[in-house]
Amino acid sequence: MTGQELTDLYFARSEQAVEATQAAYGAYCRAIALGILGCEEDAEECLSDVWLRVWNAIPPERPEHFKGWLAAVTRNQALTLRRKRARQPQTVDDAALELAVDLGGGPAEDLEGKELGRLISQFLAGQPEANRNLFLRRYWYGDTVEEAARRAGWSVGRAKSGLHRMRKKLRDYLIKEDYLL
Repeated sequence: MTGQELTDLYFARSEQAVEATQAAYGAYCRAIALGILGCEEDAEECLSDVWLRVWNAIPPERPEHFKGWLAAVTRNQALTLRRKRARQPQTVDDAALELAVDLGGGPAEDLEGKELGRLISQFLAGQPEANRNLFLRRYWYGDTVEEAARRAGWSVGRAKSGLHRMRKKLRDYLIKEDYLL
């Protein structure tokens, strides 16, 4: 079932919407939650919360890219659960520190965060697919450098160098776009 068809089911308030979403994207969302939470029970709890959040968000929300939107909801819910339980995974801490060092910290305001997200998306759209995937594995999904390198079929050294270069390019891009001084 496509994202549009799923969205239509939610707008119709069909009880099949959640079941169809679980069938289509349950394994995908589980992988995201498990990668962040590291515990099967926590991932299950997270997914229950995700399905409820999606049900409550659609309508009025009408996601343009359902799978990406659902991944963001899952990721945010998993990170919220992690913070609530005060068990932030080391890989997420490390990834956040890597970006913060190169980008000079993160924006405090929600609007600035949305603008930063838009700019990062634009930047990544202009990168080669392999680099973009490596960056997303590390900074979106919270993979360790070793896991991201393995998934890309790269050596760890090549992955570290590639990530370092991409962070520098991203910083330059954000400066050019007047986001960073």
